[in-house]
Amino acid sequence: MNLVQIERTFRIEQLLENTLKKFENKDSNNYKQIENILQSKTTKYIPASVIIDAYKLSDKDNYLHEILTGCDLFVPAYAEPERNPELNERVERLKAQQANREYDEMTKNVNFNRLHQNKSTDSFMPDMRSMQGQLITVANVFLTIGGAFVFGYKAVEYSGIKNFPLQVSCGLLCAFIVAIADLYFLFKRLNTLD
Repeated sequence: MNLVQIERTFRIEQLLENTLKKFENKDSNNYKQIENILQSKTTKYIPASVIIDAYKLSDKDNYLHEILTGCDLFVPAYAEPERNPELNERVERLKAQQANREYDEMTKNVNFNRLHQNKSTDSFMPDMRSMQGQLITVANVFLTIGGAFVFGYKAVEYSGIKNFPLQVSCGLLCAFIVAIADLYFLFKRLNTLD
């Protein structure tokens, strides 16, 4: 389909006549097409592809732009092809999804229901586990310190000495040593978690 057509002028007719003389094969399609154009005096516009093919076969005495000087071009209006309805539906669906994502992104700090819902489902369990681990650590520290006190208190009692202030002071000394050791390891563990 020849979209661009060029107005017929004297120079273009000369180019086509000179090209006809160059053809050796008079039965070729190009020869017949050029001959039909020259014989038909009512043809006002000639397809641009015919003129370019004729220029390629000519002697090229003149440049193509010199031959085309003063000619009018005829370019038919663009006819937009009809779009596939399935494609239109898919494009509209994708546009709606993108608009919803953009809306959700803009309103994520405003919608309190969704904010509360996300916190309750997403961050409640990790916080609970973290708090549970901390409670276990604190209980463990108190149990080891209490166990150390009981050990010091009973060690003096089992040694055969029945002196209450000595038992309490020995229990406190053991509990203090264990408390210092527990605090050291607790702070060391907290530093490695950060």
